Amino acid sequence: MTDFDKASHFDIEALKMLEEIMEDDFPKLIEVFIVDSDPRVKQLGQALENNDYNELREISHSFKGASGNISALPLADLCFQLEEIVRKESLDGVPELIVSIDNEYKNVRSILLSL
Repeated sequence: MTDFDKASHFDIEALKMLEEIMEDDFPKLIEVFIVDSDPRVKQLGQALENNDYNELREISHSFKGASGNISALPLADLCFQLEEIVRKESLDGVPELIVSIDNEYKNVRSILLSL
Protein backbone atom coordinates (compact mmCIF):
# COMPACT_ATOMS: atom_id res chain seq x y z
CA MET A 1 0.00 0.00 0.00
CA THR A 2 1.37 3.39 -0.94
CA ASP A 3 1.64 6.41 1.35
CA PHE A 4 -1.01 8.01 -0.84
CA ASP A 5 -3.45 5.19 0.02
CA LYS A 6 -2.57 5.44 3.71
CA ALA A 7 -2.97 9.22 3.68
CA SER A 8 -6.74 8.95 3.49
CA HIS A 9 -6.70 7.07 6.80
CA PHE A 10 -3.63 8.42 8.66
CA ASP A 11 -1.48 11.46 9.23
CA ILE A 12 1.45 9.78 7.47
CA GLU A 13 4.16 12.05 8.88
CA ALA A 14 2.90 11.58 12.43
CA LEU A 15 2.69 7.81 11.94
CA LYS A 16 6.26 7.66 10.61
CA MET A 17 7.49 9.79 13.51
CA LEU A 18 5.70 7.54 15.99
CA GLU A 19 7.27 4.49 14.39
CA GLU A 20 10.74 6.08 14.59
CA ILE A 21 10.32 7.15 18.21
CA MET A 22 8.89 3.83 19.37
CA GLU A 23 11.39 1.75 17.36
CA ASP A 24 11.08 -1.90 18.46
CA ASP A 25 8.01 -1.13 20.60
CA PHE A 26 5.96 0.09 17.62
CA PRO A 27 4.59 -3.40 16.74
CA LYS A 28 3.46 -3.79 20.38
CA LEU A 29 1.64 -0.45 20.19
CA ILE A 30 -0.17 -1.61 17.05
CA GLU A 31 -1.05 -4.93 18.67
CA VAL A 32 -2.45 -3.23 21.79
CA PHE A 33 -4.45 -0.79 19.66
CA ILE A 34 -6.02 -3.62 17.64
CA VAL A 35 -6.74 -5.84 20.66
CA ASP A 36 -8.39 -2.91 22.46
CA SER A 37 -10.23 -1.66 19.38
CA ASP A 38 -11.60 -4.88 17.88
CA PRO A 39 -14.52 -5.13 20.35
CA ARG A 40 -15.36 -1.42 20.32
CA VAL A 41 -17.63 -1.33 17.26
CA LYS A 42 -19.67 -4.22 18.61
CA GLN A 43 -19.87 -2.45 21.97
CA LEU A 44 -21.07 0.71 20.22
CA GLY A 45 -23.84 -1.30 18.54
CA GLN A 46 -24.88 -2.85 21.84
CA ALA A 47 -24.93 0.55 23.55
CA LEU A 48 -27.07 1.90 20.70
CA GLU A 49 -29.53 -1.00 21.07
CA ASN A 50 -29.78 -0.15 24.77
CA ASN A 51 -30.13 3.60 24.10
CA ASP A 52 -27.21 4.00 26.52
CA TYR A 53 -25.93 7.52 25.84
CA ASN A 54 -23.29 7.27 28.57
CA GLU A 55 -21.82 4.06 27.18
CA LEU A 56 -21.88 5.41 23.62
CA ARG A 57 -20.11 8.56 24.77
CA GLU A 58 -17.50 6.71 26.82
CA ILE A 59 -16.66 4.20 24.09
CA SER A 60 -16.51 6.83 21.36
CA HIS A 61 -14.34 9.07 23.58
CA SER A 62 -11.81 6.34 24.34
CA PHE A 63 -11.81 5.13 20.72
CA LYS A 64 -11.23 8.72 19.59
CA GLY A 65 -8.21 9.04 21.88
CA ALA A 66 -6.70 5.71 20.89
CA SER A 67 -7.18 6.48 17.19
CA GLY A 68 -5.63 9.90 17.57
CA ASN A 69 -2.65 8.40 19.39
CA ILE A 70 -1.77 6.30 16.34
CA SER A 71 -2.55 9.20 13.97
CA ALA A 72 -5.68 7.57 12.49
CA LEU A 73 -7.26 11.01 12.30
CA PRO A 74 -10.30 10.24 10.10
CA LEU A 75 -11.30 7.47 12.53
CA ALA A 76 -10.71 9.78 15.50
CA ASP A 77 -12.89 12.42 13.81
CA LEU A 78 -15.76 9.97 13.26
CA CYS A 79 -15.55 8.97 16.93
CA PHE A 80 -15.56 12.65 17.90
CA GLN A 81 -18.70 13.21 15.80
CA LEU A 82 -20.40 10.31 17.57
CA GLU A 83 -19.32 11.59 20.96
CA GLU A 84 -20.75 15.04 20.22
CA ILE A 85 -24.09 13.70 18.99
CA VAL A 86 -24.70 11.47 22.00
CA ARG A 87 -23.50 14.19 24.38
CA LYS A 88 -26.66 16.04 23.29
CA GLU A 89 -28.65 12.87 24.09
CA SER A 90 -29.54 12.40 20.45
CA LEU A 91 -29.36 9.28 18.34
CA ASP A 92 -29.94 11.10 15.04
CA GLY A 93 -27.59 9.58 12.48
CA VAL A 94 -25.88 7.38 15.07
CA PRO A 95 -26.53 4.02 13.33
CA GLU A 96 -25.01 5.33 10.10
CA LEU A 97 -22.09 6.86 11.99
CA ILE A 98 -21.37 3.55 13.70
CA VAL A 99 -21.29 1.87 10.27
CA SER A 100 -18.83 4.55 9.09
CA ILE A 101 -16.67 3.99 12.19
CA ASP A 102 -16.72 0.25 11.56
CA ASN A 103 -15.70 0.68 7.92
CA GLU A 104 -12.93 3.16 8.74
CA TYR A 105 -11.63 0.95 11.55
CA LYS A 106 -11.45 -2.01 9.15
CA ASN A 107 -9.32 0.10 6.79
CA VAL A 108 -7.09 1.32 9.62
CA ARG A 109 -6.69 -2.19 11.02
CA SER A 110 -5.79 -3.59 7.61
CA ILE A 111 -3.16 -0.91 7.02
CA LEU A 112 -1.64 -1.36 10.49
CA LEU A 113 -1.40 -5.12 10.02
CA SER A 114 0.41 -4.56 6.72
CA LEU A 115 3.14 -2.41 8.29
